[in-house]
Amino acid sequence: MLRYLIGIGAIFWIFWGGVSAQAAKPLTCQAFTGQFIQLATAGGRRFEVYRTGPSSSGTGILLLSGRLGLDSALLRWADRLGERGYRVEAVNFRGARRGGKGSRLSSHAIEAREVAAIDFLSAPGRKVVALGWGAQGAHLALEASAAAADRVAGTILCGGGLSAPNSLVARTKSLVLLIAFRPSMPRAKVQDFAARLRMLGRPLFVQTYVASPQAVDPDGPGYDSATAQAIWRRAYAFLAHVGGLCRRCAPYRNYLFDYRN
Repeated sequence: MLRYLIGIGAIFWIFWGGVSAQAAKPLTCQAFTGQFIQLATAGGRRFEVYRTGPSSSGTGILLLSGRLGLDSALLRWADRLGERGYRVEAVNFRGARRGGKGSRLSSHAIEAREVAAIDFLSAPGRKVVALGWGAQGAHLALEASAAAADRVAGTILCGGGLSAPNSLVARTKSLVLLIAFRPSMPRAKVQDFAARLRMLGRPLFVQTYVASPQAVDPDGPGYDSATAQAIWRRAYAFLAHVGGLCRRCAPYRNYLFDYRN
């Protein structure tokens, strides 16, 4: 009888511990319902994006990284932004579908996908922000902002963008937030980039952190929760600022929601 009661107690403890552990788990990609959908470029080339967040959102985010595909870190970033109420699209830059190896795309093919994703994200009345993570992702964000300058109201460069040529920066019309890391992004280069934007009349906000860019990557060995949270707070403040722009301040042609995309 004692052995029977001990067995029942052990089963109950294991079950209750499992339930408690599940309840304590942080929200992940699976906790917020996103969709993998197919879009097409102007030339008819189909590609994949991960879309999440409420369709009624007044702010849409084109999420870009230096990685070719849609990995778990990028999906978690998309979900985090979606949970905050933003409509988000993360673009797959692999030549093949998600999970396939695929080849690196040409600059023209990458820009075509960016423009098509922005077209789909640009519901009337919604402000669009290009958000690039890492050196390559930041460059992609600047390219997207330049390629669709009439539809992108804000650009966030996290950990890169300083080497972008003037010919690219001059084509952008958006507000820009540069999130810089030291010592990997020297003060002189940040100041030079800021001076170039000022000469071009482009509004720039700069926030510097003494940390590695890897501190923001939840899948990386150098992830730092405190730094990551500070960066997210700064990004949210910038997004709120862009969202509050008046019609004359943002490059938009339509101002009523249609709630389709």
